[in-house]
This record gives sequence, structure tokens and C-alpha cells, in this order.
Amino acid sequence: MKKRVLSIALIIVICSASLLVFTGCSGEEKVVRVEYAPGDVFTTNVKDSYYIFKTAVVLVLDKEGLEDMLDQNRTRIRDTIIFILRDLDEDSIAKTDRHDGLRQRIMDDLNELLEFENIVEVRFNDFVMGR
Repeated sequence: MKKRVLSIALIIVICSASLLVFTGCSGEEKVVRVEYAPGDVFTTNVKDSYYIFKTAVVLVLDKEGLEDMLDQNRTRIRDTIIFILRDLDEDSIAKTDRHDGLRQRIMDDLNELLEFENIVEVRFNDFVMGR
């Protein structure tokens, strides 16, 4: 009888532990990702070209509660992004292998501007060059 009770108790413990691990209730902290759009779109001239470049940028943050501070700095954020984008030439926009570098530059410059490290990713919703 004791062996059966111990076996059932062991099965219950194993099942409970498995349930906790597979449902994410293991006590580990969840990674927070908050998206913030600093305005609708950015439209700039392409450097040394007759083309115009249009993009929408989304900043991914690793912390909640920063939206008010970002809203207060929206003009500075947009200004920084616009000046980065105005420095792009046709090759930088057309070649997809350069887009990761652009993402990194925007992220680094904005984190430096805002004096924090909470922007962890930059995403583009639009990425169009035309006349």
C-alpha cells in the first residue's frame, strides 16, 4: 500500500513539474517587449539623388512605462531619425544587406540621445524609394 501511495505521489510531482515548465510558470521573469511608433511616416530626400525615401519606424523597448517619456521627446527622436535617413544614398536603401546596419545605427543613436539602453530593436513598416 505504501508503495502505491509513493508511486502516485511521485507521478503527481512529476506531472506538476512538467506542467509548470511547459506552461511557462517556472518562476522565470517574462521578457517584456513594447512597441512604440514615433509618428506616422518619415519622408526624406535620398542623398545625391532625385528619389524620395519613405519609411515607418517602430521602436521595440525592453521595458514598459517609457511611452510618456518617449512622447515628451518625440520631436528629438524624429529629428534624429530624419537626419540618419537623409544620409542614405540609393545603394543603402536598395540593398537589403545594409538594412540591419541602419536599424543598429538608429537604435544606438536614439539610446545615446535618450541616455538609456531600452531600445532593443528597430523595425520598419514601410520601406519605399521612388520619384
